[in-house]
Formats: sequence, C-alpha cells, structure tokens
Amino acid sequence: MTRQEKPEILEQGDPAEDAKAFRRTLGQFATGVTAITTATPDGPVGVTANSFSSLSLDPPLVLWSIARTSRSFGAFSEAAHFAISILGENQIDVSQKLSSSSDDKFNGLEWSPGKGGSPVIAGALATLECATETVHDGGDHIILVGRVLHHQRFAGKPLLYAQGQYGVVDEHPAFRTLANAAAPVGDTGPALAEQPLTTLLYLAHHYSSAAFDQHRREENISLAQSRILSELRRRPHLSRTALIGRVYLTEEKVNEALERLAQRAHIETDAQGLVSLTESGHAVAASIRRRVTAYEAEQFAGIPEDKLAITRDVLIRFINGLAHPNETDHAA
Repeated sequence: MTRQEKPEILEQGDPAEDAKAFRRTLGQFATGVTAITTATPDGPVGVTANSFSSLSLDPPLVLWSIARTSRSFGAFSEAAHFAISILGENQIDVSQKLSSSSDDKFNGLEWSPGKGGSPVIAGALATLECATETVHDGGDHIILVGRVLHHQRFAGKPLLYAQGQYGVVDEHPAFRTLANAAAPVGDTGPALAEQPLTTLLYLAHHYSSAAFDQHRREENISLAQSRILSELRRRPHLSRTALIGRVYLTEEKVNEALERLAQRAHIETDAQGLVSLTESGHAVAASIRRRVTAYEAEQFAGIPEDKLAITRDVLIRFINGLAHPNETDHAA
C-alpha cells in the first residue's frame, strides 16, 4: 500500500468565526449553474443559483434555496410557479446577467413564458417548469421544493461552477490514458488534428492555465486575482462592473479577489469607484507578465517564428471577429 503525501490545509476553523472561509470550503464542491425565474405583476424576476438539486422521481420534485437577503427573495417566497433553466457551457453571459444587481436583468435575454408565466431561458441545456410544492426554513435561506410540471432536455454540455470560477466538462485525463492504453497499437482515438479549432483552443487554454498555476502560487495570487491584475495592467481605471464583464468570473468572486488585492495594497479605488493598480500591484502584474513570457518561450521552443506569427495573426482575427463593444467600456 503506497503512502500518500498529506495535503496542505489551505483553511480550517469554525464557520461561525469566518463565514467567507466557510464559503470557500463549500466552493470546493463543483456544481452546474441554473437560472431560476418567476413571473410577478411587475415583470419577470430571475437569479443564478447552484443550490439546485433533484429530490424525488415519484412525485417529480426538485429543490433549491435563496438567501433571505436577496433582492428577489420576496418574489420567490410568494411565487406559485418558477422555472429552472440549466445553463449550457456558452451561457456565462446569462449567468452573469441574472447574478448582477441590475434592475433590468432580462434586457437582451431571449426567453418564453412557461407554466404560470415563469420565463424559460432560450438556449438552456434543460428546463424544468415547476409549481411551488413547499417552502422550508433553512437558516439564512429558505428551501423551495418544486413539483415539475414539464421538462425539456437538449444536446450540449453544461456550464459548471467550482472554486469561484466557471468551468466546462472535459474527459478526465486518467480515463483518456486508460483508453489509450487499452486501444490497439496505432489506434489512439480521435487525433487532435481532427478536432474543431474551438475544441483545440479550449484544450490549449485549459492545460496551459493548469500548468501555469505553479507560477501564480509562487506569486501568492489566485487565478481570479491574476486575471484582475492583468486586466487592470491593460486597462487602468475600471469599475467593478467592467471587471466582472472582462474577467468572466461571478460578481462574488471578483469582489472577493478585489478585497484580497486591496488588503495587500495592490489596488486602489478612487472617489468614482474606479479601480487601479498601485505601485506594488504594477510590480506583481509585471512579474506575472515576465513569467508568462518565459513560460511561452519554453513551451514554444523549436517552433519556427513564422508559424508562431501566423498563429498569433489567426487568433487575433478570431478574437476580433467574436468581440462585441462592451457596454461597460463607456462606464469605465
């Protein structure tokens, strides 16, 4: 029996003494992302939730919870119906819209009325239209149990959420290794050359980010903090709303990362609420940039410069083709 090295404890303690640390521990559990909506006399109401869970097949019941402090608490605590839209991997924008503090979350969202008028989000991976069955006390939350009246399922991959950031489904490397080992000689499954370019882009980002994580740990910053430092280095004086839209993290995760960066005096916020790097923040961002440059030189060693130039040009064209003017640009 091999003896495993004891893992480093990142945090521990009494949840009552540090609620944020407790939340980070809970965040180690990966979930899907749902948009939960209902209809009110004043218009549609929606939130993003990862507390959704199946409960019973017979009768068909599901559950989720909402904080008593939520601005949407009143609407859902009194709702006779609600809809659950399980978001797909390309619906981060929907998640961010419904998790924002905007007064018009549904502006620009495509949806149709379901049972009881509850909005059903277009493009979702699955939808569940529910009648409220029971409501239970859950401390600083209430737990809503819904009886599913109608369900739909579509092809696609789910949007995931863990450790304060979004993710997507990917085959576990261990299973990929086992499959390759069991395959006949010369048969290693679908070759990378046969994969769509978008799949290759995802795999390149996924594996390079994981490999680069050691450098972030050496700088004592998280992935979220690294993204914020990089964005502020490129675009000084950004609002929190602008940062949320640019780093593709939730409002909660961005605020937590900003708080930690502020504690370390890496950022400062002016009277207008715009965030900028301090001198020490610029130093850390520059250090990360140097590490990225060295990392790329190591990874791309042996690839001719002309091929790298073509790759860079193709990526820039692809990015520019997808990019849209960000509303927060003007506010930033």
